[in-house]
Amino acid sequence: MSIRPFPAPADAACVAVYRDLREGVPKDSAQIGYGYNLYPAAPATDRHVQQVLARCQRQGRLHEYGTAHDAADRALAAELAGEYLGVPVGEEQVMFTAGASEGIGLVARYLAACDTAMILPAPCYFAFEQATRRNPAAIAGRYREDGTVHWSGGGARHTALVETLPNGVTGDLFVPPAVQADFRLLDIVFQAGGHAPDPHLITDRARAALNGTLTDTAVMMTPSKDLCVPGLRAGLLISGDTSLINAARDDVFNRVASPSPLAGQLVLLYLTVLLMAEAAHHSSGRAAGRRYAWLRAAYRRHDVDCPTEQTLQVIARHLDAMSTHFEESFHLLTEHGRGLLEIRDHLQPVAGYSLLPGLTADLDGPEELIAWVNRVGREHRLKVNPTLLFGGTRDSWSTLYPGRAAIRVNLSVPHDDLLHTLALLRTARHGLATAKVVVA
Repeated sequence: MSIRPFPAPADAACVAVYRDLREGVPKDSAQIGYGYNLYPAAPATDRHVQQVLARCQRQGRLHEYGTAHDAADRALAAELAGEYLGVPVGEEQVMFTAGASEGIGLVARYLAACDTAMILPAPCYFAFEQATRRNPAAIAGRYREDGTVHWSGGGARHTALVETLPNGVTGDLFVPPAVQADFRLLDIVFQAGGHAPDPHLITDRARAALNGTLTDTAVMMTPSKDLCVPGLRAGLLISGDTSLINAARDDVFNRVASPSPLAGQLVLLYLTVLLMAEAAHHSSGRAAGRRYAWLRAAYRRHDVDCPTEQTLQVIARHLDAMSTHFEESFHLLTEHGRGLLEIRDHLQPVAGYSLLPGLTADLDGPEELIAWVNRVGREHRLKVNPTLLFGGTRDSWSTLYPGRAAIRVNLSVPHDDLLHTLALLRTARHGLATAKVVVA
């Protein structure tokens, strides 16, 4: 039998350019802009995961295609998420996902079925762009930090505005564009790692954005980045549109009959830690005790084992230490990146470990930037992640950020690693300047 090959859809531009950037670059090269948190997980988090796994084994959750405990976890997650977001959430409005990436795919698939095009922030996580490869979805436009939109069409009947809190690449809070969208997706990327004087700025911004309602809205959260457990793939999808949740559950069931119970348990830990951390930073010395009493009662109502107050306090303190590490890294970047990167105080992430400073290099357009980044990788064994990797197209980047070559910097790495990669980058930057002089 002769089978005619079916051509796969083209990759999104940000995925396609990755191959050009990394061609011939050794896989073990150093990197200055990792896309995940390299700060070590709290030992208390590791112990909790081990206890949860043992408990799931005792309860038979590892041997069945779902149990009553799964529903209890969802109902508790709804109550905790409602408390955190300041909006009523029902069990039928939540589901656990295999990380935020799966959540993005599920929402994109639903929006495509509803003839809805997305308006994305630029930069954004590549999965939003790549979702259009697997689904007949469209991207109506992309917007920068001040809300200015570069429209790309799409031809869909409806639009969905995607907001990230904060932007997962720049660490900044974007101004939403002044558009009348039919739907919105709130992707809460980081909560921990914020710097003084307001370590809970993202919490406040999320509550303000929702303004007490989930109507025509979806919310995504994941413990992966803040708790440093990306390998365990845990995420939470919430929506007031229960048809979206039902469609997402059917979609997941079609692929995975029984999701891991660890996903739900990690989401519960994350929400509980966030609520306890907020209370711990409250001016009232008794706020933490009252919050833990509320949490214990909520867990008891749903017949779920509650983490100890000590466990939660230790993890919250670990997140404070992580925040301090990020802040110290930013100060090192400011000192040692002078003349190399455009570092200013307002670039410090409001939460999380990522920022996107401009590169002080004379590069004429995207083609020269791509060629230079590839040469840095091959000759200096340093992986550099420029703007073009983070969604959008060359047209949208040149329109929204004309003449700006920027690269991602990750503040979660050990300080010695940050200084080492900055030194490699400076050597590469000097080589570029020398080559320009020679050519001239």
